[in-house]
Amino acid sequence: MHHGRPQKEASLSNISLLRHSRQTAWLEDVVRDGEHASPADASGVVIARDGRSVRIARRGRISAARVAFGCIVQPEPGDHVLTSIADGTIWVTSVLERSSETPMRLWAEGDVSIVSTGGDVSLTAAQSINLDATQRARLAAAEIDLHASVARFVLGELLQVGRRASLLVGKIRHVSELIETFAEHVLTRAQRSSRFVEESDQIRAGDIDHRAESTLQMRAETLLMTADVVARVDADQIHMG
Repeated sequence: MHHGRPQKEASLSNISLLRHSRQTAWLEDVVRDGEHASPADASGVVIARDGRSVRIARRGRISAARVAFGCIVQPEPGDHVLTSIADGTIWVTSVLERSSETPMRLWAEGDVSIVSTGGDVSLTAAQSINLDATQRARLAAAEIDLHASVARFVLGELLQVGRRASLLVGKIRHVSELIETFAEHVLTRAQRSSRFVEESDQIRAGDIDHRAESTLQMRAETLLMTADVVARVDADQIHMG
């Protein structure tokens, strides 16, 4: 009745032994690769990494090492790296080869500046370029050119300050809950203008001057015209009724 349980436990034990033997064989191959390296300058394979502290297989043994300041490519487990000894410390100076598909990452602790004193700086990507900042991103230049088929801006708040703004587009659609415009002078020129207001439309001004070259029409169910002092209607013909 219970003959299957020992067989199942034996199978699980064999699988565990097989995994352990594979890991051991991989470490032995890694260690063997570094046995013929020179003591001062040798290559090795990264076993594990924690920040700038790494464990590498080098010269036939697994040793602790530090990632040098000039090694800007972040080493990952499995990387073939170049090492050097200084003041009794093993330093990883560069990454020679990566067999895994882990993306290359340039890393640094602290501020980083890329300076070109007499030329251009170009960033080219086959697919995408991502710029992420947790606090602030700043772009300053005498001229900025932006070319795109589609541009999307998602902003919590937009503040634009400038001396002059020009916008040349084929069509503009503006959807907003509230629009407030403050200006000393507003000038609008158009061949045709239409405005549709479902509820009230109010204009308050010191003086209002409406002029039409041909016809001025005012239609309403109820029309009220009130003047405190003078109401004047002047025309060659006046028809009422």
